[in-house]
Amino acid sequence: MATSDPAAVPCPRGAVGATVAVALQRIEHASGLPLGHELLFRPTATADASGAGGAGFDDDAATAGVLAVVTSHLDLADIAGDGLLFVNLPRSFIVGSLPLPLPPGRVVLELLERVDVDEQVRAGLVQLRADGYLIALDDLVLDDPRLVLAGLADFLKVDLADVPVSDLPTLGEQLRAAAPQARLVAERIETEDDRARALAAGFTLLQGYLLSRPAVVSRDILAQHAPTAARLLSRMADPSASMAGLAEVAAADPGITVRVLRAVNNVSGVRLAVSNLTRALALLGRERLRQLLVLDLVAGFGHQDDEMPVRAVARTRAAQLLCPARPEAAATEALVRLCAHLMGAEPSEVGAWLGLPPPEPAVAAACDALDAYLEVSDREVPPPDLGPYAALDVSMAWFTGMAEGRELLERLSPGRVAGGTALTSAVEGN
Repeated sequence: MATSDPAAVPCPRGAVGATVAVALQRIEHASGLPLGHELLFRPTATADASGAGGAGFDDDAATAGVLAVVTSHLDLADIAGDGLLFVNLPRSFIVGSLPLPLPPGRVVLELLERVDVDEQVRAGLVQLRADGYLIALDDLVLDDPRLVLAGLADFLKVDLADVPVSDLPTLGEQLRAAAPQARLVAERIETEDDRARALAAGFTLLQGYLLSRPAVVSRDILAQHAPTAARLLSRMADPSASMAGLAEVAAADPGITVRVLRAVNNVSGVRLAVSNLTRALALLGRERLRQLLVLDLVAGFGHQDDEMPVRAVARTRAAQLLCPARPEAAATEALVRLCAHLMGAEPSEVGAWLGLPPPEPAVAAACDALDAYLEVSDREVPPPDLGPYAALDVSMAWFTGMAEGRELLERLSPGRVAGGTALTSAVEGN
């Protein structure tokens, strides 16, 4: 039975499904009043640690995963409230090689301890501050080389596990002298003794298991088809590419379509629901779309099931042929129904989640006929009742759609890489 919240409906555990997760840990004042949360990477919904420092750990992929989860797959306000959000940033995000889609104002960007300080990093932090972000230096130790950036910092964070007990008062003095404007945050407060020595050393903000354990939030999603996303990025790098041409590629993947429609109808503040994918892309904008695609690709939220774009194109094209008076609405409803099938939900639930109105009668009739035909197309049974449509018309529409889907996949094939120069160029906006 479908649940009432399609955002919580599990995707199939096959190639097109993925589970994304993020953890939040509270940061509070010494008085106990909350300041905000740190967003923490979790490789799985059941993991109790990030795995950072382990063999093969990728800071870029971890941060991309966190940003993708909270900007594309979850409602940030619902999970984190109105407080500050602390996010770990590796070098690529600081210097602008990878996108940062979080809105400034309430976001604190933490410079990871593994980032070497140079002029590019300094310039990146200066620009991020100018853009309205707050800055934190993470996991500082005595005589830390990153203290040359202390004048740019709003917060200085210290992990008590990294500092001998006898050094903490000296470190506190050093931090206050280097950045009198910054607030000091003591991490890994696990005992009352930890709290007492942090407060005695002048730390006014606290974070750790004694106060709150990280809370993991996860969701099953429709992963994007990585080759389609890579080709779409490549096309977007061409300023002459039309929105209609970009929409043709985007419509080949339910995961991408879902992100675009949800972002436009539920986030952008449009007054009327947008079901035309071309218009939705225009409202979303190329840069925002690029951010969505890049983050999922870097995070590894993608699949390689090449039948998915074929089926998506076949459904949308067949629906358009069956409802020529409302082709864009028919294409969107066909994709909504495909997403509902993959998510195990009702089409009406998925449509409501995407902010779409119920389909018009003619659109619904076309998609009903297509669904009924596909239900029995691979079985030797009599043709079902297809309403106002002849079985031959529906069959011809479907096979035309399949042919166009396979043709599109062939055209996408040159860009079917999840890495390499083509994707790198598109990611960096070249």
